[in-house]
Amino acid sequence: MKQKVILSCVLILSLAIVSAVNAGITKGTKSLLLHLPFEEAGGKVVKDVSPNKFVGQLTNAKSVDGVVGNALEFNKGSARFEKLNIDPPEALTIEFWFKPSQKITGGSRMDLMYRASGGGRPHITFNRGGVLLGHYFATDKAELEIKSQAKEFDTKWYYYVATQTGSETVLYIDGEEDGKAAAGGSVRIDFIEHGMSIAANHEGGNNFNGAMDEVKIWNVALTADEVKKSMQAALAPTTAVDSRNRLTTKWADIKFNR
Repeated sequence: MKQKVILSCVLILSLAIVSAVNAGITKGTKSLLLHLPFEEAGGKVVKDVSPNKFVGQLTNAKSVDGVVGNALEFNKGSARFEKLNIDPPEALTIEFWFKPSQKITGGSRMDLMYRASGGGRPHITFNRGGVLLGHYFATDKAELEIKSQAKEFDTKWYYYVATQTGSETVLYIDGEEDGKAAAGGSVRIDFIEHGMSIAANHEGGNNFNGAMDEVKIWNVALTADEVKKSMQAALAPTTAVDSRNRLTTKWADIKFNR
């Protein structure tokens, strides 16, 4: 009888733990507006695995080893999405990994992230107006920018994160704060109206040649500590657990189970 009671208690506790973890994952994925793991083996289609399930057009990209699973390496190519049908967020995080094909110390303009059509913001750009790497964002009142303090970007993986709230925008490179600017207005993301282009501008030019991995957009702003934990989660060795699910779980743990 005592053994049955103990087994019942263990079962109840196990179910409670599973429910709590699942609740955390669900809560986390609701904040995920876009997730491009870039696991495609080439082809012409790129798929978002967030709850929004956006589908984009892929050109001149091949599958390579990434930070998490595979990545896409662009050579005068892009991943292009039409209007992102999302509600305007009150806060924003844009994150991804990138690896240039050649060292970047200056030169021609290259767009890591841009709109698919028309003007607006955000965009993330190398070599614009003498700025090696800039994060160009907007509020309902103004268009603003943050300049990276980096002097060069070598042929290795870098972790890029930019967070925006109604009061400030913060840029992080490899988990460390790299710049900050006052926002002073509501978040504006023109991908809603003008779509989004990865590794090229709206005309297919200003190409970033290199690899990109784990592109994500959230409707929350990560803290500095959460940025570091998210980076550590991506770099953690994987076993049999699917890397995509692992990152979603890790982020849910970071953001909602503090």
